Amino acid sequence: MSAPEWLIVAPVATVVIMAIAFAMSLAIQTTNRVIISRMIGWDKYRTMQKEMKEFQKESMAAARSNDKKQLEKIKKKQTQMNAMQAQMFKPQIIQMALVFCYFPIWRIVLPIFGENPVCAIPGIGSPSFTIFGMVIPNFMIWYIIASLFLGLIASRILGTMPDT
Repeated sequence: MSAPEWLIVAPVATVVIMAIAFAMSLAIQTTNRVIISRMIGWDKYRTMQKEMKEFQKESMAAARSNDKKQLEKIKKKQTQMNAMQAQMFKPQIIQMALVFCYFPIWRIVLPIFGENPVCAIPGIGSPSFTIFGMVIPNFMIWYIIASLFLGLIASRILGTMPDT
């Protein structure tokens, strides 16, 4: 597959890879939001997250203080928390299947940007980077960086940021 020359030149290629990363992040976050809304309900999911966080804090505090009464109380609550965790894990299993949507996209993108540097990354510089004997093209490194950053933005936009 031959790409137009203007598409693989660094400034345009950098923006194109960022656009792909943002579109993928937005699609995955939207799917995440829809799956959780349909399976559990977004408000209930947020409540469950808060309860799990509080339970973890209580169990850590009880373990540190070695308080027998508190440890007994936590043991009784553990089965309820395990059931809640299992319910919260179901949407995550479905979302893990979304990883396979990357393969068709990379089958298209790899021949276009494979050997061309799409951005200057300090310390890397060359069109490819070798990690443990695997050659990783420059555009994939840029995609990972852009995807992490733009994924945070997409999760803020859609309100899917986990409670911390």
